[in-house]
Amino acid sequence: MLEQLKYGWNLMRIIRLAIAGFAIAQALLSHDWLLGIFGGVVAYMALANIGCCGVGGCSTNAYQRKSIHQQATEEVTYEEVDHQK
Repeated sequence: MLEQLKYGWNLMRIIRLAIAGFAIAQALLSHDWLLGIFGGVVAYMALANIGCCGVGGCSTNAYQRKSIHQQATEEVTYEEVDHQK
């Protein structure tokens, strides 16, 4: 846990910690325990370097099989349907 506190700081993590600090400060001033819980959860996420998907869970794979433009496309035929029958 201490290694996660020292390394891996990026802009999103700093913003998350700032939002958590603001939420906790507002919770203390307004005596709102629900906002305090929210601020605590966001602070934990920032300090532990986890997000909604976990550490690195939302990243995409660098390897992609084929892009949409590289895939072979086939001709699509449409049939007109007469709705008045």
